[in-house]
Formats: sequence, structure tokens, C-alpha cells
Amino acid sequence: MIRPLALLLALAACSPSIQTTSGADYFARAAVTDPAIRAAADIEPDLRFPARIGIARVVNGRLSAIPEGEAAQLAALSEAHADLGEWVPLSLLVEEMMTGGRQEGSIAQHLRVVAARQHLDYLLIYELGARSGRTGDTTFALADVTLLGGMLLPTRTTRATGIGTAAFLDVRNGYPYGTVTATEDLSGLARTFGADRANARLRERATARVASQLLPQVEEMLVQLRGAARR
Repeated sequence: MIRPLALLLALAACSPSIQTTSGADYFARAAVTDPAIRAAADIEPDLRFPARIGIARVVNGRLSAIPEGEAAQLAALSEAHADLGEWVPLSLLVEEMMTGGRQEGSIAQHLRVVAARQHLDYLLIYELGARSGRTGDTTFALADVTLLGGMLLPTRTTRATGIGTAAFLDVRNGYPYGTVTATEDLSGLARTFGADRANARLRERATARVASQLLPQVEEMLVQLRGAARR
């Protein structure tokens, strides 16, 4: 029997979720009296390509350097879709100069501020993680997934599940144009965890496998957004 949360996660991993709806149109349909709801909905899309697109890799809720393998995959995507514009990794040095390593507010808001300093138009944030359950209730984390409430769901048949999440945001106003989620069975890696002293290397192998599932979904999301921008 498939658990409801596992089914929901599986459905979320099937295809990107795209949004280009208008806040003005939303208000035109019915009155909104709650100030918090009105503030959340008061936003308009401004999707135009080519653009300067920032790339931010998040690990444990913080900006992280992009490993060589993932950088190669991202470079291949940027070359295949050159009409989208210039892809620019968010700079750890710029982040440090601006914030001194301190983060205020959500990670997405924090990264938008750094992206604005680099004069980027849009921001692709992606996060990779994995968690495994040993005998009993004991769990350990290769990397926590915090972006957009991402979860890792060990199941009866999968002792270790990796999950990757990504979001494509407008740097200027925070409009969430798209999100995508991908999962990967990491059970084989988890069984070798105790015998592998190089935990950092294992973490790299795990996140690389999750990235291999996530980045094709990111590509599909960007293709759909390019089509939406042309309409």
C-alpha cells in the first residue's frame, strides 16, 4: 500500500509546476479583505528572455559551492538553451561581503538579495539532500533539505531516499515562476555508509545521484517557462 505522503511526493516529482498568473486578475475575480492574503497575492509576473539567471546551490540551508559534476551538467544545460541568456553562479564571496555570513529571513529572500547585488534577473535555487533509516528508528542525514519544506521520506521498501527541489524566482519581486521536485533511491549507498570512512565523498556521491534526477526536470521547467514568456 502506498502511503499518502509518499504518493504525493511521487506525483510532485512527475513534472514541474509552472505559474505565470496575475495578481491583478486574482483581485478582479473576488474581493480580498485579509491584508496578509492581499499582500501575498499582490505580485505580477515579468518573464522575459534572454536574461541574467543566477544559480544557487543550497546545502543545509546555506549557499554552497557547486561541485564539478553538477557544474558540468548545468553548463550543458546553459549551452543547450543559450537563448535563455547568461547563467551566473551566485558568488560566495559576494554573499560574505554583503552579509558577513549572517542570514536574516528565509533562504530564498537572502539569496535574492545576493542576486540583486550581482544584477541578476532571475534566480534558480536548487537543494539536494538524503536521509536514511537504520534498524529501528535511528536516522542520519547526509544533508538536510529545507528549501520550500522539502522532505525525505524513508518507506518500507526504500531505506534511503534522496530528494532534490528547485525553484525559479524573480529577483526583483520574488515571483515564483516554477518549482520542481525529484527523488532517488539511495539504499545502495546507505548500506555502505558504515564501512565508508570518507563520509564527505559518500555525500558527494549521494547528491550527484539526486542531481542527475533533478536537473532534467529543471530543464523541462525552463523550457516551459520559455514558452510561457513568448505568449
